[in-house]
Amino acid sequence: MENIRLSRATYQLIERAVTALECIGRELERYNDRQERTAGKDTDETNPSES
Repeated sequence: MENIRLSRATYQLIERAVTALECIGRELERYNDRQERTAGKDTDETNPSES
């Protein structure tokens, strides 16, 4: 019976870790998107004559 509990606990731990990694991935994508937009704005503002 102890092996079953360990397996279930292990499965739940892995499931939570995967969920956390998915959340981290989404946050990193949002961060990168913001950085790209900010970089584009900075370029436009610092070199307006080149547009």
